[in-house]
Amino acid sequence: MFSQRSAIARQLNRLTIALERRRNAGLRIIDLSVSNPTQVGVDYDRLAIVDAFINAQTLRYEPEPLGLPVAREAVAAHYRELGVELGSERVVVTASTSEAYSLLFKLLCDPGDEILTPRPSYPLLEHLARFDHVRAVPYQLAYDGSWYLDFDSVERARTQRTRAILVVSPNNPTGSYLKRDDLARLSHFGLPLISDEVFASYPLTQDPHRVRSALELDGVLVFALGGLSKLAALPQFKLGWIGVGGPKALVEEALGRIELIADAYLTAAPPLQLALPALMDSRGVAHAAISARL
Repeated sequence: MFSQRSAIARQLNRLTIALERRRNAGLRIIDLSVSNPTQVGVDYDRLAIVDAFINAQTLRYEPEPLGLPVAREAVAAHYRELGVELGSERVVVTASTSEAYSLLFKLLCDPGDEILTPRPSYPLLEHLARFDHVRAVPYQLAYDGSWYLDFDSVERARTQRTRAILVVSPNNPTGSYLKRDDLARLSHFGLPLISDEVFASYPLTQDPHRVRSALELDGVLVFALGGLSKLAALPQFKLGWIGVGGPKALVEEALGRIELIADAYLTAAPPLQLALPALMDSRGVAHAAISARL
């Protein structure tokens, strides 16, 4: 009756069971894993955030599969602040980074195709791939005084069904950023690159060798992912984006296909898109608070 892709084991692990017992006993719990910025005392520019939604245009519905022009331009402006040139016509607005992954898996993969994903990394990636009938095949991040990308493992993981290489910069949980030399070597595989950059604006130290974004690369098709959840510490406002880079013909074909896929869903809420420029402008207070805490 049910699909194989939804057949995921749901047994409770030992930690979940222990927490439930303690909670049922009425005992105090101190959760050191809480990462929800709205629940850990982060300061926000509250008035600016609320004011961002006072806009009469929110009463109109104007469906745009790739996103409203004002939202796409706000994302392009953010990349320009980073020193990365990206025209707003190369921006796709999504309801979340997770949806961005789903759009890209649909764009690049047929059922049974493979995406190379880093290990260790965030377990959600495997679930997202599975839900789109895509295999997440791991390559290794190795440690020798610092974390680095093991290119031999990338070569070993690649098969005829590999459709893209996924990188996370900085990676979760290692905190390691993609370096410019890494980016150049990845391009030699000739595969599209999906770069999750949601935490990129929170470095612990400065490093001139880091990439500002994978969009610095122009030899292969590149999809850079970001979103309000991390950049502005606003996970309750479900809005993400994809910056598309690479050879002009490939970019145009990718955007045309993404537009057809996104038009079937139209999930990015227009009021959020209209508020995006002001929300981006307001992020400084929360960003400074989180950076100071780190």
